[in-house]
Amino acid sequence: MELKSINKVISNGYCLGCGLCHAIEKNTEIVEKNGNLVSNYSKKDRGHIAVCPGAGYDIVDFGKRIHFAKNYSYELGWYNELNLVQSLDATLLKKASSGGAMTTISLFMLEKGYADGVICTKYTYDSPTPRPTTYIARNKEELIEAQGSKYCPTSTLSILSQLKTEEKYVLIGTPCQIAGWRKYQEVLNPSINIVLTLANFCGGYRDFREIDHFVHNVAKFDGVRYFQHRGDGVPGLMKIVNNSGREWKYPYPKYAQLSPIQKNNRCVYCIDATGELADISCGDAWIKRITDTGEAWSTIILRNKRAQKLFSEMLEAKLFNIGKITENEVVESQRLNITSKKYRQYKRIKIKKILLQRVPDWYDGIKNVGGFYVDECKILLSKFVHSKLSILYKR
Repeated sequence: MELKSINKVISNGYCLGCGLCHAIEKNTEIVEKNGNLVSNYSKKDRGHIAVCPGAGYDIVDFGKRIHFAKNYSYELGWYNELNLVQSLDATLLKKASSGGAMTTISLFMLEKGYADGVICTKYTYDSPTPRPTTYIARNKEELIEAQGSKYCPTSTLSILSQLKTEEKYVLIGTPCQIAGWRKYQEVLNPSINIVLTLANFCGGYRDFREIDHFVHNVAKFDGVRYFQHRGDGVPGLMKIVNNSGREWKYPYPKYAQLSPIQKNNRCVYCIDATGELADISCGDAWIKRITDTGEAWSTIILRNKRAQKLFSEMLEAKLFNIGKITENEVVESQRLNITSKKYRQYKRIKIKKILLQRVPDWYDGIKNVGGFYVDECKILLSKFVHSKLSILYKR
């Protein structure tokens, strides 16, 4: 059963709160509900479903049409080139989640005049616990404010309604947000000039109740002036600083074991682990020969000729240390995410369809190559029970 309207996407729990509904129709807001960001769109669908990333998309055909790339991998999508990179800017590398690739690329775009602004996200502290705010960075200092992974909902595409037609932008987003922009661009052809898209590798996120839990129940802080999911080395750590300067720290990814909150529902049915529709995708290089060095490196996937040309300019400017990485190594470095999104997804979706439940409409080529039906049933049952119980969750 397909998701044929925005209201069906919302009612079935697949809304990502990406912000496109607001970008298309300003009277529609993205609101926080049970810890997630959700569109409050309630009108008769005016074609919004055609651009909604929550409803799914043909990721293989879309990637082929966008990139005209020479290589295809079921796990990684279409691409031209794979590399390891490490920023040579010590300031950017210090706060990066891995090798500082995305911030270094974005800064280069600004300094060369290729872009007037970079669409990115930082944490703000207007409420007792941190919440993400999307903004346009126009210099190095403003880019640094956005550094670090945000493992929570973000309404990044809401800002599209504020962009100026005479300016050029870089868009940094999750795989689903980049997909939303691509659909929006193709279907509605807006007069917005986004000249480069950057996506992070993604295993999904948990909702804001996880941040609230760590702040109030684990760190036992009432107010916060700084929060990070990752940073300060490899693999990094969560750090929370309260209003009086006290710090609470816990290593990544071990802190996930302290969380009672499960992954967002739409993330469970996502098939994009590496940002397949972005010009450039970046992520951690979780392979032994790299992690043994103790140094921060990023895997970077250049998906089209435009990305390759830009990267060549950056190498000429000596902005990166560079290393080699194979396709098999990239897949191995993202084994957990790829197993969930690419290998086990066939059985997971089939179970939902057998139960006559709606799922995102992906392409027909999802492979039946991993997982067990019994295990997927147990996981989905657990998630259903947990979703009912988590509504009662109080900090």
